[in-house]
Amino acid sequence: MFHKKRLLCVILGASFITIGAAQADVGKLVKECDDCHGKNGNSTEQKVPTIAGFSAATLEDIMTQYKKGDRQGVKYKKKGKKETDMNEIAKKLSEGDIKALAAHYAKQTFKPHKQKFNAKLAKRGAKKHDRKCEKCHSDGGTNADDDAAILAGQWRGYLEEQFDLIKKGDRTVPKKMRKKFRKVKDKDLKALIEYYVSQQ
Repeated sequence: MFHKKRLLCVILGASFITIGAAQADVGKLVKECDDCHGKNGNSTEQKVPTIAGFSAATLEDIMTQYKKGDRQGVKYKKKGKKETDMNEIAKKLSEGDIKALAAHYAKQTFKPHKQKFNAKLAKRGAKKHDRKCEKCHSDGGTNADDDAAILAGQWRGYLEEQFDLIKKGDRTVPKKMRKKFRKVKDKDLKALIEYYVSQQ
């Protein structure tokens, strides 16, 4: 009986050490992610999206796409840092890392960015969103439960860049979205961006 109890203590102790090490590793990864995406995933850079508050499923999907090369990362260089992209970063992440990071950022609060916008164009964009985008990006693109990226309140620079990549076919998106996207005129895409930017 004594040996069994001692063995159980050893096993439990090893488990706690492993969990503690894993949490420490996740903390280091979060710090590295925050370096570009901002504290708790709220970006301060125009070309870097805020990822706070996205659903865990969405974040896992995005990071896995980058890891496999199914989604092309955009080169980015923060002042004082080396140039990199999400493909390079995601390749270094294990499946466990991805799940842990997704769970962490899903618990954070998305903070819309304060930006100037054209109210008239935003109003037109709202109508276009209701007709073309609301089904998958509900509540005006704010609902993380859709398991889709939060569009409302994102940086203008990021939205413009991503819309351009989708239009050119340089970014992989679901077939249904690509089909709808091709039918949207350039002026309406600008209106949509203005609408998302306006939600502050």
